[in-house]
Amino acid sequence: MDLSRYAIHGVMPTEAARPTSTEALAETVRAAHDARRAVVLWGGGPRMAIGEPPSRYDLAVDLAGLSGVVEHSAADLVCTVRAGTTLADLADALAPARQRWPVEVGDPRRATVGGTIASAAPSASRLRFQHPRDWVIGCTAVLGDGTTARAGGRVVKNVTGYDLTRLYSGSYGTLVALAEVSLKLVALDEATATVSLRDADAARLRDIALRVRAHPVEAIVLAVGAPADGGAVLHVRLAGSIAAVSRLRSDLARIAPFADADGDPIAEIARGAESSRHIARLAVAPGHEADHLRTALIAYIGAGVAYTGGDVESLRGLRATVEAAGGALVLERASLEEKRALGVWGRSRVPGSVARALKSRFDPRDVLAPGRMPA
Repeated sequence: MDLSRYAIHGVMPTEAARPTSTEALAETVRAAHDARRAVVLWGGGPRMAIGEPPSRYDLAVDLAGLSGVVEHSAADLVCTVRAGTTLADLADALAPARQRWPVEVGDPRRATVGGTIASAAPSASRLRFQHPRDWVIGCTAVLGDGTTARAGGRVVKNVTGYDLTRLYSGSYGTLVALAEVSLKLVALDEATATVSLRDADAARLRDIALRVRAHPVEAIVLAVGAPADGGAVLHVRLAGSIAAVSRLRSDLARIAPFADADGDPIAEIARGAESSRHIARLAVAPGHEADHLRTALIAYIGAGVAYTGGDVESLRGLRATVEAAGGALVLERASLEEKRALGVWGRSRVPGSVARALKSRFDPRDVLAPGRMPA
């Protein structure tokens, strides 16, 4: 097997495993725990560039074999899937029932359900549907010692107790290995449309975007153009019934001269952010994404997310500004030298003692992705 595909900043494992069941995954992790071998979990890999290189790396656990829909209750708008299922395969499985999981990613043919939840993947759809974890009602996970644990339920009314899936979301595979996940679904919209507005004055588009945000649109993406032209494009996706989309088109036409977009520019923007080799993600209070318009490449207005580039010193200054306002700047993709110079995560929002206690409880021998995130 070519182990180079599992390399992270040049650090490669000595072995790879591909379990095809929850039991096999648990046994793989249990054996690594007993032997004190370090494990890095892999889905499709589109967000594996995020984080530090592992401090130890013995075994890559590829979850691609742990895929497929376990159960789909169309009447209840819920389904249970294995964590290695790609979002494209999930969409195909749900399409005959005209349902979907309302979470978007840049590369749905690579991104897996487990990886999307574990990395708290942001997207334009957050304006309408909030965080991916809000669409998870339960899971089966394998702890760092190989113990299989279940949280939540498979139907909404059965969900009780502490919602551990919220803890696992954004843990980047450092606390547990997700094996199965139960998801809430929505009906496919009857109609969708995307309209766009280009303007040389990015600040003017920002003001228009904030006005548009007051309407019940699905997604607003403000994409700032390259410095060479200084322009920007505002994309607005409309979704709902045919009558609602028609009405929203008319409403937007009264605000500014929007035109129908070619293709799906919002999806193209998401792919660009996902494939960039150098990009930082800003987390800010919803409605304040445009505060950093001059530096942002992409701003998901109303979703609290923006992406930007820049050298280490400019990002350092921007991080200080954002953190002072209660936000965060994560250097998602960059060279190892840039990550070491700036730091990937910035100031922690979780006290170190709490983070260490959680790691000790869920992964007592530091088997899962050691060094990838702060302790």
